[in-house]
Amino acid sequence: MRTIQFFFRLLVLMFFGLSSLNAQMTDGKPRIGFKAGVNGSSLYDDAKATDQKTRIGITGGLFAQIPFAKGRMALRPELLFVTKGGAYDYANGNNADLKINYIELPISLEYRLLGFLNLHAGGYAALLATADGNIKQLPLVAIQKEQVENLDFGWQVGGGLDLGGLGLHFRLSKGLQKVLSPNASDLYGTLKNSAWAVTLSYGL
Repeated sequence: MRTIQFFFRLLVLMFFGLSSLNAQMTDGKPRIGFKAGVNGSSLYDDAKATDQKTRIGITGGLFAQIPFAKGRMALRPELLFVTKGGAYDYANGNNADLKINYIELPISLEYRLLGFLNLHAGGYAALLATADGNIKQLPLVAIQKEQVENLDFGWQVGGGLDLGGLGLHFRLSKGLQKVLSPNASDLYGTLKNSAWAVTLSYGL
């Protein structure tokens, strides 16, 4: 019981300490900066797909933060390199493994709660950079870049901590566009992107 009380008091002290620190560090001015982190992606939304496996990858790039409403809200466009894809089983026990990389443009509306908690949501559009894959049971069959749609788009939502120019964020995103072209979808499934990301950012 004493241990629980100790940690509760510690959290309360950290809460007020971070809030006070952030009030001193936040200037309400526009920022540009960079961010980088890790992500996990998988493919969803197809009755043919089973046993989906996550692909662990990277994400990173540039962002801008344009505050308004006295600094409580901000518009945040980003330009990122993002790895996506994943492995899954489909018809007759075959296993597909897709590795897809995008140049992604997320645009978020941010709300700063209690001075340092960041809540954000918005949409994204992405341009295909590279793609490859294979069917493990069929070694002569390879999935080509031409079989992957050039554009992806969807929604994203997340949250985290902002302390001055430093930020630590967690984000979930869901694609609304089919990953594979119509001909490839008939063979490998009509799947869409799904991903999470943990990133560290620094704004100037």
